[in-house]
Amino acid sequence: MLHQTIERSVEARLEARLSELLEGIGDAFYSLDREWRFSYINRSAEAYFGTRREEMLGRNIWELFPNSVGTELRRRYEEVAATRIATSFETDSVGVPGRFLEIHVFPYNGGLGISFRDWTELRRAADDLRESQARLSSLTDNVPACMVYQISDAADYRDRKLLYISKTCERLNGIPAEEVQSDLSLLYELVLPQYRDRMLAKEVEAVREHKAFDMEFEMRHGKTGEVRWHRLVVTPRQLANGNYVWDGLQIDITDHKRAEEHLRLLVNELNHRVKNTLATVQSLAAQSFSRLGSHVDDDLRVARSAFEARLFALARGHDVLTRENWEGANLSDVFAEACAPYGANTTEGMRIAIEGPDLRVSPPMALSLSMALHELFTNALKYGALSNSSGQIRISWSTPTTSTGQRLIMQWEEHGGPPVKPPSRKGFGSRLIQDGLARELNGVVHLHYEPTGVICVMDMPLC
Repeated sequence: MLHQTIERSVEARLEARLSELLEGIGDAFYSLDREWRFSYINRSAEAYFGTRREEMLGRNIWELFPNSVGTELRRRYEEVAATRIATSFETDSVGVPGRFLEIHVFPYNGGLGISFRDWTELRRAADDLRESQARLSSLTDNVPACMVYQISDAADYRDRKLLYISKTCERLNGIPAEEVQSDLSLLYELVLPQYRDRMLAKEVEAVREHKAFDMEFEMRHGKTGEVRWHRLVVTPRQLANGNYVWDGLQIDITDHKRAEEHLRLLVNELNHRVKNTLATVQSLAAQSFSRLGSHVDDDLRVARSAFEARLFALARGHDVLTRENWEGANLSDVFAEACAPYGANTTEGMRIAIEGPDLRVSPPMALSLSMALHELFTNALKYGALSNSSGQIRISWSTPTTSTGQRLIMQWEEHGGPPVKPPSRKGFGSRLIQDGLARELNGVVHLHYEPTGVICVMDMPLC
């Protein structure tokens, strides 16, 4: 009798410990006896079914869930009950429709023990990820002139592995993506030799410093042999675990390069024609004025000289822009060309001082400033600081930012020349400076005829 009491006490303690363990494992768990009746249900399973366990214990699972007939879950339970071999599987839930479970079934106390996890959200996330990856692959595999790839990171450049490459690889490079996946060097061998060392150096540096790189190069198509221009953009991306992967994009830019070359040819042709046109106008002017012979008066000679000088000033402005393919010009180059004919030195130093930060200006601004400076220099040579041996000119500018944007403010100052008086009438030069800048550049010009020398302030927007 005492022996039986001790056994029952031990069993009770074991049952209590087992129950404590089953309540704390986190997974939902229940057990079935030989008659398919619930013999135990832990707290997690109770919460999952949404029914108090007291209402389920002792009841037949198939009677409680009659919609289980013909399901995979029931078939698997019956297999384990018959073979006594444990199994694990994933399937749709019977007890809670619309959910997806990972289930472990094993022999237990003459019946079955079942532990399960609800994988519904995880499965949906996995399905969404697969769908997203499929959409991305479909996109990258069908972009006509672009290849996408991804490479793992490694301390040694040679140890990196190709993780993904789009099927556009074959269309772009002439080698199937599957072959490149196993041997990335197949692509490097297509790059023309003169680019390989530079490409390798840039990639090694990028891997070492974890920085992006961008490079243009020519490579031969693996099937057709055609040489085409490509652009390679590779960017490092740090993962949540701290590791890096490299996202690469290879783009066929042959058409872009050809368009650039065509545009360059057009610009060169335009520059040539503009220079020829200016030369023709100069020749026409010279021929037209020369026919006036000895009867020409002083005013006409002055007009002829001014006209030719303005043509030369315009030509110098065009020369600056021609060197830059008419994409703009450095302000310092504009001033250097404008000052060139007047840059004589005095014994005390330079006659012309230029101060200001260098910056790029648009073609219209470069031409307008060239013509305005020419008029100012011409006036200074006739009546102002350059009409004697001691006068000097200071040209300065700044680029303040105002509520309307960044502006260019340029100041011309003369000193040391003869005393200055305001002109009795507004000549062509003054009109060109004041009205021309306002019309062409939306600027404002203030001309001050101070006794010590002319001061001209030009204020115009930079963009």
